[in-house]
Amino acid sequence: MKLQHILFLIIGIFVLQVILISFGFYNHFPFLDIPMHFLGGFSMGLLGIYIHHAMTDKHHIKGHPDWYHILFVLGFVMLIGVAWEFHEYIIDNTAVFWWGWKSTQLSLSDTMGDLLMDAIGGVVAFFVYKKFL
Repeated sequence: MKLQHILFLIIGIFVLQVILISFGFYNHFPFLDIPMHFLGGFSMGLLGIYIHHAMTDKHHIKGHPDWYHILFVLGFVMLIGVAWEFHEYIIDNTAVFWWGWKSTQLSLSDTMGDLLMDAIGGVVAFFVYKKFL
């Protein structure tokens, strides 16, 4: 997969996120958070795979087992997922008070569910990419 396609997917998901927030879809359909985190994990998983392949091809590192590759991709996805959760935390402690926005961090279980969906999306991206490679 080309980097341009992955970046187009990431930008598309980000635009969808902006639309969902702007028109208040999350207020009426709070379950939309689950597929959005899955899509985010999936797209970050594809980006992680691309970065991993670029690094291994550049340094001529071949022959690692699948668990090595999946751990790299999962670690990359979780790094981005945790950063996104920090982003939501900062929004909740600034914009919620300044502009009256709705809180995005509903509970610890919501945050853990978000991270789980990010991880599942990344793992699915790994296996989808591997199947079509």
